[in-house]
Amino acid sequence: MWRHWTVLCQRIGDRRAGSPGEQAAAEYLLAQFKAAGLTPVHAESFPCVCVAHAEAQIAVRIGGEWRPLPGRVLAGSPPTPDGRQVQGELVWVEMPEQAKRKFLPDLRGKIVVLIGPTPTRADLHRALVNCQPAAVLHVDDRLPFAWVKDDGVYPAWVRRFGMPPIAAVPFRLAWEARRVGATHARVRIQVQLRQANSQNVIADLPGRHPDLPCVLLAAHHDTQCHNVGADDNASGVVALLELATLLAHARPTRTIRFVSFGTEEQLSVGAAQYVRQHRAELSSIGIVLNLDSVASVLGHYWLIRAGTAQFGTWLRRALARQGLDTVDKPAPMPFADHFPFSALGVPAVTLYRPNMDSGMRWQHHSRYDTLQHVSVTELVRVVQAVGAVALQLASRARWPFGRGLAPEQRAETRRLARDLYGLNA
Repeated sequence: MWRHWTVLCQRIGDRRAGSPGEQAAAEYLLAQFKAAGLTPVHAESFPCVCVAHAEAQIAVRIGGEWRPLPGRVLAGSPPTPDGRQVQGELVWVEMPEQAKRKFLPDLRGKIVVLIGPTPTRADLHRALVNCQPAAVLHVDDRLPFAWVKDDGVYPAWVRRFGMPPIAAVPFRLAWEARRVGATHARVRIQVQLRQANSQNVIADLPGRHPDLPCVLLAAHHDTQCHNVGADDNASGVVALLELATLLAHARPTRTIRFVSFGTEEQLSVGAAQYVRQHRAELSSIGIVLNLDSVASVLGHYWLIRAGTAQFGTWLRRALARQGLDTVDKPAPMPFADHFPFSALGVPAVTLYRPNMDSGMRWQHHSRYDTLQHVSVTELVRVVQAVGAVALQLASRARWPFGRGLAPEQRAETRRLARDLYGLNA
């Protein structure tokens, strides 16, 4: 497992969507799945946007002095006009509660600071775009640190509604700027995007009854920009490779499918592509167990669940019998690769290991997501428990839970699938 981890994070490194690093990771996965004896093994290519270069130069005015503020361009953001510097009054907006009151035409030409999430409702995003701010600065209040992190915007919204130039700035430094009375900002965002290809890597362990819906084990092999993603999500990929090796000689009743998605960090583009491409065959997928960021040294295992309470209870108890205690999180959550499947009725979970009460990992999308901050011991626990449960599921002709979502999940899942992914259930 450590050898896989070092190949992904040290030999390959940054695996941003559409880059040579992401392609190298996909080729490594193909070779390892074939070496494990799985068949068929193949990759499905799809178009994506690759960030070839992005740079943010930000300064805030405090009194009569301009002070620099580090920032990172959100992947998929446009540049400021012609990549030039813009300057404007700072307007602080606490999200989402102040959006309706503050997203007004008088924001035009100003620098908007979003404290909290960027809009996840299409109407609020359109309102922000229509205000025509000169630029937007995003402050992730789940990460109260002084270092920068990378993130992305929703590709579907860029195409459908447009996007203002947007960069992330550290919470701790935004706090200090607000505390000392920063009034204006200068922002220069330079971006070079190129059209490229990403890939989903797919391998099967054929079951003796291929007519039965399969067990799909998933992870994603891409990273955000500027980091090697040791936890997010080399940990999930390493687990997937180890599971393939351990299960390869089993003769299960059902097929076990292994899928590593590309372009997850741009809102699960690869998983959504897989669902669209295979929509007519989704009835042949019985369950999706997605592994994402599962190797923090300290933390709690969450089951981000889309499906009935009966499904969640069964899965949680099955993992506990294998020594992996988890916390059930049944609310719709669109920022992981299980979501496109669940939007179309497939019982699906993402197993995730946050290490902060906010549900985040302190090293999230930053230079600290390195091999120094992951645990082989924890990943062994994950592999053992998930492998045993996957084999148990694949060995049964009938399961003690059905398809579909819990009633309380349906409306919000439909809205998020429509607004963020353009998927209609």
